[in-house]
Amino acid sequence: MKSLLAVLTLVATLVGGAGLLTWLVEQRLSGLAPGGLVFDSLHYNPFTGRLDLRHVRGRDASGREIFRADEVSATAPLADVLAGAVTLQRVRVASPRLVVPSAPMMTLIGLGGGTRATAPFAVNGLVVTHGALVIEDAAHGEPLVIRDLAVRADRMAAFGGEGAFAVEMALYGTQVRVTGQRAFGAPGYAVHVRANGLDAVALLRDFPWITARSGVTLASGRADIDATLLFTERGTLVSGQARLERVLARFADRSLSPFSASAIILGVDRWDVAAGAGRISRLELRGPRLSISLRRSVPPMLTSVLDALGDDGLVLRRLRVVDGTLTLDMPAGPVTLRGMSLALQARERLSGAGFVLSGRAGVGPQGHVTIEGALSRDLRQVEGALRAAGVRAGDCTVTDATVPLPEEPTADSIAAALAAACTTPL
Repeated sequence: MKSLLAVLTLVATLVGGAGLLTWLVEQRLSGLAPGGLVFDSLHYNPFTGRLDLRHVRGRDASGREIFRADEVSATAPLADVLAGAVTLQRVRVASPRLVVPSAPMMTLIGLGGGTRATAPFAVNGLVVTHGALVIEDAAHGEPLVIRDLAVRADRMAAFGGEGAFAVEMALYGTQVRVTGQRAFGAPGYAVHVRANGLDAVALLRDFPWITARSGVTLASGRADIDATLLFTERGTLVSGQARLERVLARFADRSLSPFSASAIILGVDRWDVAAGAGRISRLELRGPRLSISLRRSVPPMLTSVLDALGDDGLVLRRLRVVDGTLTLDMPAGPVTLRGMSLALQARERLSGAGFVLSGRAGVGPQGHVTIEGALSRDLRQVEGALRAAGVRAGDCTVTDATVPLPEEPTADSIAAALAAACTTPL
C-alpha cells in the first residue's frame, strides 16, 4: 500500500509540476543561442520526454536572427533535464535556415566548436528536411546560400566547448559525410569530408571565389572527395585527395582551347587555402585534350603557372599525364602530340629541387618521340635528350636520331634541333 501511495505521489508531483518542467526545458533551450532561442509554442511531456516546438527563432549576441525553423520535435529525457544538461534524441527539424559568418569557421563546423553554449548540449540522431545554409561573406560581397539541404546526423555535442559531430547530408547531387572533432596533438578543429559523385559545377557556382582568380570556368565534372580540413586561428589547412571525372573547363585566356579530361586526380598535404600554397603530393591527368596557340607568344596563363611552380610556397611532388593529346599551333603549322604520357618526379633530396622527367608521344602518321632528363622546378630549364623516329622536321624526316635538348627549350629551338638531325629528305 505504501509503495502504491509513493507511486501515486510521484505521478501527482510530475503532473502538478509539468508546467515547471516545461519552463525548465525552455530555460535550458534558450541558452543555446548567444542572443536567446524563442518559439511560438513549446509542449513537453515529462512522462515520454516528447518535446515539440513551433516557429523557432535564434538570435546572435546583437539580437539579429541567425536561425529559424517551422517545427522542431525531439525527445528530451527528464533525468537529463533535471540534471542541467540538454540532451535531445531523435530530433527532426523542418525547413530550418541557419546563418553563419564565413569567419570564424568554427561557428560553421560544429555546435560548440566556435561558440560556446551556456549549458552542456548534445544531439543524438538528427534529421533535417528542406534546410538552407547562408554563409555571410564580407570579403566577397553577397552571401552564399546552399538550399534544399537534407541532413542526417548521428551525433552532435558541445560539452565544455569540445564539439564533435557526424553528419550525412544530401548535397550537390550526392550524399556527403562530414565528421568533426578537436584536432589531436595540435590546436584547431578537424573536419573530415567524404563524398562520391559530387556535382563540382554546382559547388563552384555557390563558392565562386574558389576559382575567381584562376581564369578557369568548370563546365562539367563530378568529384569524389576524401579530405580533412584543419581549422585554426591562422587559417584553414587541407589534406587529402579529390578525383574529378568527365571534366570540361574553359579558360579566360583565348590562346587556350577548352580543356577536357576523363579524370583529374589531385592530392594535397596541409594546403593553405587562404595563401594558395602548400604541398601537392599528386597531380594526375587522364586522357587530357588541349590546344595551345603559340603563333604570337606563350599564353599568359602558362606563364603564370610556371611562375607559381617557381614560388617557394608551392611544392609539386609528382605529376603524371596518361594518354593525352596536345596540339601546338605554331607559326610553321600545327603539331599534335597524341597518346602522350609524361611523368615528373620531384628530386627533393638533391640540390635544385627539380624533377626527373620522362615521356613519350606519337607525332604525325607514324612518328614518335621519347624524352628523358631533368627539369628545373619552374619547368623552364631542362637537361636531357630527345629521341625521334619517323618525325617530320622542316623539309625532311628524322628516321631515328637522339638530340640533346636546349637548356631553355622552346618549340622553335626543338624544331631546329630535329631539323639538324634530319636524315631522309622528303
